[in-house]
Amino acid sequence: MNERPGRWQRFTAQGMGRAFRHRDFVIYTFSGFFANIGIWIQRVGVQWLAWELTHSYAWLGAISFIDAIGIIIFLPIFGTLIDRNDRLKMMRLAQLLVTLLALALAIFTLMRWMNIWIVVIAMALHGVVDAFWAPARLAMAPSLVPREDLSAAIGMNASLFNLAQILGPAAAGLIIVAFNDHIFGIGILFAITTASYIFYLGALYTIHMRYEERTSTASTGFIADMKEGLFYIFEKPGLGLYMGLMLATTLVMRPFRELLAGFADGVFHQGPEGLAMLTSAVGVGALVGALVVANTSKVKGLTRLILWVFGLGIVVQFAFVLAPSFDIAVGALALLGITVAIGGIGSQVLIQSAIHSTMRGRVVSLWSIIMRAGPPIGALAIGAAAEGIGLQIAFTIATAFYLVCFIAMAVRFRFLATTMETPPEDSPKRAA
Repeated sequence: MNERPGRWQRFTAQGMGRAFRHRDFVIYTFSGFFANIGIWIQRVGVQWLAWELTHSYAWLGAISFIDAIGIIIFLPIFGTLIDRNDRLKMMRLAQLLVTLLALALAIFTLMRWMNIWIVVIAMALHGVVDAFWAPARLAMAPSLVPREDLSAAIGMNASLFNLAQILGPAAAGLIIVAFNDHIFGIGILFAITTASYIFYLGALYTIHMRYEERTSTASTGFIADMKEGLFYIFEKPGLGLYMGLMLATTLVMRPFRELLAGFADGVFHQGPEGLAMLTSAVGVGALVGALVVANTSKVKGLTRLILWVFGLGIVVQFAFVLAPSFDIAVGALALLGITVAIGGIGSQVLIQSAIHSTMRGRVVSLWSIIMRAGPPIGALAIGAAAEGIGLQIAFTIATAFYLVCFIAMAVRFRFLATTMETPPEDSPKRAA
């Protein structure tokens, strides 16, 4: 009778199993898993819808960029709002808004009202809603687990997110090709996404914040709080420099996701099935990378690991964009997914561990701008260039540019490792 509890205690004492010790986090994460499947189903649907309507690399990049505009403008505002209010209530409101938008996409597509300009409007609204949703979601984990289990919690979240990246696109591809009318199939995708969001919204009303972090007091003005967050980023040693590295990474090494429909059909002529395979390949690799980070119990040494995978990612992206066949491209994307996951999730662990709790929403909001807006901006530039010189050549030039940036940043490795792996100070400096 005692064997099972003993095994459970051993499982929850190390690696990613540490996150299973916290009931509310488990509910939050596993209900979010179904919403994450819906997220990836919707992403495939929007990308293929834009391709079906235009067959243009530039439009694929433009749709992603339009989605990013709201994030760039509103994330600092919403990040400050998250720090000044109950994070769980903010998360519930944000989830309600993304649910309503997914429902609108489903209705417009199934009713045959969709054209590229409606997609533009929908993505502009999605960017604003996502600017509210992203910092609320990212700021939740530290309120559901203690600091010593944060890497396990973020790793579990990321593992399930990337498992959803495998299942969601695979399901989306099968659903689209199941209908002769691909537009109708995309409408079904949006309806499935809406259902997954409703389930997640319900789960958010069953959890409580167990590890209350100090939030910013409302004694200062809203603008002053935003200013304080920006000062904190640039005054904390290493944090601004590391944010700069991640900006360069997202602008060049992440936009392939936004342009996968162009690779799937425009380069390899594989249709929606090809898009699903490419996206799922990224998810397989990302799941492996997420598991690596989730089972890394210490922050010390994480900077070295991240820089190594960034360097590997450069080689792998060259292999993908110059792949002579679809099968090689799929394999390269799986490897690229590993580097993207370790770099992105590991960086999130580093930043979450290095910042003060009162600054979390504001720092995370800037982090979210970089992670969410960087790839679409890069995709817009690369997609526009691809109209004239081809998608593969445009990506090759961009990757070569990142190689130069990476070498310049790598010489500061020791400084980054020392500053980013140091716990936050007891009280952050206040901006004047």
